[in-house]
Amino acid sequence: MLKKLLAIVLLLPCCALVLRAQNRNISGIVTDESGEPVIGASVIVKGTTIGTNSGINGNYDITAPADATLVFSFIGLNTHEEAVGGRARIDVQLGTGTQAIDEVVVVAYGTQRKRDLTGAVSVVDMTEMKKMQAPNIGQALQSLAAGVNVTTSGAPGSGADIRIRGVGSFSNVGPLYVVDGMILDGSQREFNVSDIESMQVLKDASATALYGARGANGVIIVTTKKGKEGPAKIDFSATWGVQQIANRIETMNSIEFLRINRQAYDNAGREWPGEPAQGQVLVNTDWQDEFFQNALMQDYNLSVSGGNANGNYLFSFGYYNQDGVVKGPTHERLTARSNAEARKGIFSFGENLLVAHSTTQPMIGAPFIDLARMPPVIPVRNQDGTYGTGNSSYQTYGANPIGMQEMYQHRQTSKRIIGNTYLQIEPIAGLQFKSNVGVEYHNYFDRELEIYKQVRYLTVSSYDNQLLERKGDFMSWMWENTAFYKKEIGKHKFDVLLGYTAQERTSRNHVGIVKDLAQGYWVPSAGITEPALIGTDSEQAMTSWLGRINYDFAGRYLLQFNIRRDGSSRFGENYRFGNFPSASLGWRVSEEAFFAPAKQWVDDLKIRFSYGIIGDQQALPNYAYDTYVVRGTEGVILGTDQTYYPGAIQKGRANPDLRWEQKTTLNAGIDFAALSQKLYGSVEYFRSDSKDLLLQLPIAWTSGTDITPWTNYGSVRNEGVEITLGWRETQKEFKYNVALNLSSVGTTVLELGESYREAGISNVNRSEKGRSVGDFYVIRTDGIFQTWDEIYAHTSMVKNETTGATLPVMIQPNAAPGDIRYKDINSDGKIDADDKEYVGSPFPKFEIGLTFAAEYKGFDFSLFLAGVWGNKIFNNVKYWMERMDETANLPKNLAPWTPENHSTTTPRAFMGPNDNTIVYSDRWIEDGTYLRLKNIQVGYSFTKSLFKNVKFVENARLYVGVQNLFTLTSYSGFDPEISGGSIFGKGNDDGHFPPVRTFTCGLQLTF
Repeated sequence: MLKKLLAIVLLLPCCALVLRAQNRNISGIVTDESGEPVIGASVIVKGTTIGTNSGINGNYDITAPADATLVFSFIGLNTHEEAVGGRARIDVQLGTGTQAIDEVVVVAYGTQRKRDLTGAVSVVDMTEMKKMQAPNIGQALQSLAAGVNVTTSGAPGSGADIRIRGVGSFSNVGPLYVVDGMILDGSQREFNVSDIESMQVLKDASATALYGARGANGVIIVTTKKGKEGPAKIDFSATWGVQQIANRIETMNSIEFLRINRQAYDNAGREWPGEPAQGQVLVNTDWQDEFFQNALMQDYNLSVSGGNANGNYLFSFGYYNQDGVVKGPTHERLTARSNAEARKGIFSFGENLLVAHSTTQPMIGAPFIDLARMPPVIPVRNQDGTYGTGNSSYQTYGANPIGMQEMYQHRQTSKRIIGNTYLQIEPIAGLQFKSNVGVEYHNYFDRELEIYKQVRYLTVSSYDNQLLERKGDFMSWMWENTAFYKKEIGKHKFDVLLGYTAQERTSRNHVGIVKDLAQGYWVPSAGITEPALIGTDSEQAMTSWLGRINYDFAGRYLLQFNIRRDGSSRFGENYRFGNFPSASLGWRVSEEAFFAPAKQWVDDLKIRFSYGIIGDQQALPNYAYDTYVVRGTEGVILGTDQTYYPGAIQKGRANPDLRWEQKTTLNAGIDFAALSQKLYGSVEYFRSDSKDLLLQLPIAWTSGTDITPWTNYGSVRNEGVEITLGWRETQKEFKYNVALNLSSVGTTVLELGESYREAGISNVNRSEKGRSVGDFYVIRTDGIFQTWDEIYAHTSMVKNETTGATLPVMIQPNAAPGDIRYKDINSDGKIDADDKEYVGSPFPKFEIGLTFAAEYKGFDFSLFLAGVWGNKIFNNVKYWMERMDETANLPKNLAPWTPENHSTTTPRAFMGPNDNTIVYSDRWIEDGTYLRLKNIQVGYSFTKSLFKNVKFVENARLYVGVQNLFTLTSYSGFDPEISGGSIFGKGNDDGHFPPVRTFTCGLQLTF
């Protein structure tokens, strides 16, 4: 036996030499359809992790067995396979024919070919996304994926509201963000969009189930750039821009304003206090001119990358600066990134690290309402240097918007670190063990300094100043361990994923506030009035098990099963764990024998179906299932001297039955490619039922607590259709691509926990069972009374409770000609809140995104249109401008009703209480439909021959563009794209900061 073992040991080196002798060195050039070298193309030995990348001239060099197959791929080009067959040189040309279906996309805990997907996954076109100057992920994603609703703000440093496939929760929770495998807990503000390599949106249960209790509102997976094999490459880009308000509300000048102001007093029978004195020179302030400004935007990015067969690296640095298009707000961001990977034998190691710092000056108050309503006869500043706020002649109650920004000095500073590192072992072909550890740390310091000055008529603070400091941090760590095995046996392919994850998040914050600080000493100890300090500590933990099975028979029949079990500290002991399974099926009809006659037109046709359950916990704060004790703010008065004794009291209600929000989704889709891959697209139908939605239901104080408890009660259904359609073609040197995405989502409340819930400005939104969420519910107008006869004729038949007789009753007895006529819906002879009815939804019926891109020689052109249809907006800016019962400016061409001008749309001006100013009427509800030219860009890439004598420059591109160039809409406010508000009160334009128009030019260089 010992001799046999010795013989085997001696023969092993010889076997290795024989195996090595079977390998051979292969080289060649990778080019595209036009014959240009493809730099960074991936060349992999099929079935292994052995690979390389093409260099500057498209050349590659790799060692592979003589009977191996090489796989050549590059983003945007078609994947190609070549059998080595003993050859030493293999040149390959990659076309654009199959990119839509053969593209490899990132999914939960892995990758898949797009052609093999059975769930609802939208792959974002990164080429088009990067042509838009977007400071965060949400704004970059807008209208680029069907079923993804994004509303944005033009405020520097602001985020975006994102809903995937309708309203998934009754709280303002958005999708889950996963960046390089790390689940983000913080905001998008410190993330650099220029670092993104690819982005996918997971929308149904089969795609999101492996994120279990956090995937119910969709998942956005972001993969950042990595280095490629080859010599070191330096990429530099610079973008400069000028931003401006895209739309103004034309308002009256002083003479026009005074004319209507006098009408209002005359109609009310009151003396007009605004009569100018003889010889008086009127002030004529254009508040929008004073407040709006052209703002500069700068974005610089530098990256250094490279690699070889044993690893790769990328280091990037970014600087972004945005001034506000209005006086006051600014945003500045610095980012640094390090991504590296190393491979040695069966081991692979990698890390991704982002370090970011941002500083933001937010906008104060609601200046978009104030600058529209402030009368032009009031100056920005009085002669004595104080702010113009009105006077006894012009008693406006709007705030001076410029003074508001100047008297407050708010600065929000944020430092953030996001990183993860992993170790992967592949002991045998197809089997991988991976351990990934990630950390997110966020430290913030907000400093709010207020020097009180009068900015509103008759409103004077009793304090000189105030200092508020808000400090805190949170840290989240995550540890994921997965095992992955894939195997191919004949026509059968399968892979299995098993995993265990754990995550913990701790946070601390404290707020200090003090008033009347010593002049010039802006530290908390310098204040003397009402000092206060509060702070909290909190922690949360999750633990999870997950599994996935994929099966593929001959590329024709596809099956996937997923399951995740989550445990969370946010829930009571009775429902701390939840199970989230899903399954999906795919049938590639185009691979069937009976489909052969159609193959000359249809290249690929796949039908897929999925069903599953996912959950969410984002709406629920920590410890909501338990009670707590509060000290100091509660006490008791005892004794004959009625002395107050501070004490402690238990608050809240224990609820050990709190559990996950749960969504059950059904998805059916068809993917197709036809006419030699020129025509491509997909059609999807989906339905999701969300139940056990987390709500705070009010309870009576007699129950012993003033805290509104959390409970699982609500449920909602979303149902809709998504269509994606594209056409691409290459004709010699001319290439173009047209892509359309269209989506329609309907939402129905199934359970609410109460008969209805109202929200929005003056409760203009109402949600109730059987309807959508937050529909507008207001009194309907019915024109304008032109004569007294019309007022007398506006009656309802009402039964007299005393006599029993049914007699006509004047509905609006206090009205006069020129006043608004309202509908008495319940026929009770009066107009009140009981006459409200539904008039529309703040959510659009349809959303559309249309992209056109073309290339000819060195020139490239892109155009992107985005729009929505069928939604309504409550225009609160219009309410404050057109109510005409206070001293406020008006729209330029507004013509109120007069005996000479029998307007049918605008009532008479009336200075004082009257029915024309009812807030909750459809007078203030407008159509929110719009179509916007979101982006247009023209660029030129200089030919490589231009740099043949400049060794350090490889590529160069110049471009110019415009974002938000124009918007087609009937909406009379600043902009119809309204973000913010609770989920029950969407679509309220309460002085929303509109998206801005941006003119850009830029330079991209590769060294």
